[in-house]
Amino acid sequence: MMKSMHIMMTVVASSLLTMSCVDSSTDAFVLEKVNDSTFIYSSYSKQGRINLVTDSLHHVCHYVEDSLMDVWSIRDSVYQFDCGDMNADSIPEILVGVICATRYRPEMDKRLYIFKLYKGELIRPLWLGSRVGLPLADFRVERDSVPNMVHTWEWDTDSTLVQAIYRLQGFGLKFVTYLN
Repeated sequence: MMKSMHIMMTVVASSLLTMSCVDSSTDAFVLEKVNDSTFIYSSYSKQGRINLVTDSLHHVCHYVEDSLMDVWSIRDSVYQFDCGDMNADSIPEILVGVICATRYRPEMDKRLYIFKLYKGELIRPLWLGSRVGLPLADFRVERDSVPNMVHTWEWDTDSTLVQAIYRLQGFGLKFVTYLN
């Protein structure tokens, strides 16, 4: 009886210790939109800032603790800039709406580019989309779930706007649902 009580207390103490370790290492990821061209993020391990800077080109800049880590230049016209934790890894992905032609879609149109922070620092393309389901009108990141989702407004064949939700999966975006 005494031995089983000791074993049970050891198991309970071990479980509490494990729960405590898990709770203290939980990555409390926070992403805040400062304005249309600036996002700040923080986690237990770092604080950073992602900016879109425009001169003759558009530059996506990533800072960690006020040190410039990387810059990615975009030659195309930018109409939208957003960030979100698209794959639930507590590192923000960068979503940039551009107007350009692509290899497989030669007409000038709105496109969606998604960049990742490789090793948490370097800006690298994750998906340079030529198209979502229909021609894109606009998008924004929905941050009310983890992973975050992409909310799009797309032009249907009869020129009505259709709203859709996508999530990042593997290579590119996977359709989730229509909102209309």
